[in-house]
Amino acid sequence: MTATVIGSNPGPTKEGRPVLACVPCASYEAAELTPAVERLLEPWGGFAALVRPGMTVFLKPNMLSAKSPAAAATTHPAVVEVVAAACRARGARVVIGDSPPLTMKRVEDFWEATGYRAAADRAGAELVALEREPAREITVTGPRGPLALRITDWYWRADLVINLCKLKTHNLTVLTGAVKNHFGLVPGLQKAQLHLRLPRATEFGALLADLAAAVPMGLHVMDGIVGMDGNGPAGGRPVPTGVLLAARDPVTVDLGASAVAGIEPADQPILRQCRARGWGPASLDEVVRHGDDPRRWRFAGFQVPAVPLLYRVPEPLFNVLRRFIWARPALVPARCIRCGACARVCAARAAELGRDGVRFRYGRCISCFCCLEVCPVEAIAMRSSPLIQVALYLRAWKRKLQGRSV
Repeated sequence: MTATVIGSNPGPTKEGRPVLACVPCASYEAAELTPAVERLLEPWGGFAALVRPGMTVFLKPNMLSAKSPAAAATTHPAVVEVVAAACRARGARVVIGDSPPLTMKRVEDFWEATGYRAAADRAGAELVALEREPAREITVTGPRGPLALRITDWYWRADLVINLCKLKTHNLTVLTGAVKNHFGLVPGLQKAQLHLRLPRATEFGALLADLAAAVPMGLHVMDGIVGMDGNGPAGGRPVPTGVLLAARDPVTVDLGASAVAGIEPADQPILRQCRARGWGPASLDEVVRHGDDPRRWRFAGFQVPAVPLLYRVPEPLFNVLRRFIWARPALVPARCIRCGACARVCAARAAELGRDGVRFRYGRCISCFCCLEVCPVEAIAMRSSPLIQVALYLRAWKRKLQGRSV
């Protein structure tokens, strides 16, 4: 079955403007987390107004990597459990699903490692592997023209889809938040092929903006209790950012996350593309805030990837200077277990498994960093050229003088 979706409803607004809820929360313990989530949803009447008996609610968390919750690589299972339990308490069927890059283990092993199986069981929810489920084809605008994408059928089967995203950095898109979490609605290896087809951050950001507009979710909740900075989205540093964010559109949530991280929206390919399309607010000045101002929760010392220095270089100049301006994966030999996950996920066939570990063919590498995302032992790091390293040092020095994050 084929469906073409062309737009998005940003959800209820206040005084013609979108609402952003920001609630401080320092712990994943239920005693603190449950009331924090309830306060977070007050602008929309709470779960009582959003969920009715007999509904099917599909929860879409960020299930990127088979790591423990302490690594901050996934939406914390405690957040998923609280939301799922609240929906179940109101008589809804709750289904939890994502499409992580499963290159090493069965999805059931993945659920165990991340804590999702235990959380779903306690909440009375169902876990589904989207790769095993039906999908429908849609057409999005695309940065180079119309683009066909297959989307999990659960998006249409559910009465309410809730985006449970994570506040993290990303080596390609700077931050990965509410807009990018829509990418998990695309099951299977299609995601790796899209990275290959659209390797530049600007084009990939345009794809994500088009996708999020085409398949809008009903509610967006961001787990920012413990975020990730540095070498995200899988190998970065867990940082106690201490907030929960929510809105009825993903751009508003990502603007809040940008404020917490101290990163300008203009330095993020996804938000720049959303703004170019006139989709979502351009800044927090266009948003009605409920609870705290996320700018008050800016995390001092939040480490930003090198990507902004790369993607804003114009294409012709980038092609000339690419030998001097680059960021790419590199092996940490002492950690490599030769599992082959990186080679299997690489759509460009730039990662080859040898006797001494993986070898990268940089002439083929598109710097999508999918290999870094799937490595179970953090044996792949991001390396940047000397010119980028100098630029990063100068940027950190400038931000320190301005009292901003690095």
